[in-house]
Amino acid sequence: MKHSLLALTLMSAIVPFANAQSDSAAYSQCMQNAATTVASKACIGAEIEQQDARLNAAYKSAMAALEPAQQGQLRDAQRAWIKYRDANCELYYRLTGGTIDQLNGAGCVLEMTKARATELSGLNGY
Repeated sequence: MKHSLLALTLMSAIVPFANAQSDSAAYSQCMQNAATTVASKACIGAEIEQQDARLNAAYKSAMAALEPAQQGQLRDAQRAWIKYRDANCELYYRLTGGTIDQLNGAGCVLEMTKARATELSGLNGY
């Protein structure tokens, strides 16, 4: 009972991934058509690539907008953030021991990457 309740709770956390505003149209379409865990994971993986490219562009743009001392701070913060994201999402990749963990882990990476890209985009105005 405990595992099925946990799996149900975690599964419900995936729903926002398909509905988030910064998701690409291709991702939304892919998730609507995905009928298996493997297909859903492929959709999430493709969107992670898109969002990672967005993150990298935002990081480069923010670095260009900052003074040298601030660039060093951002570089250090970004390295720490990557370690945190990876460690945090690793929990979701192994939480229940079931196949849903693959979706929850990938969804964690996706959501955290999207949020960080948006955050870094906001640094361009400083």
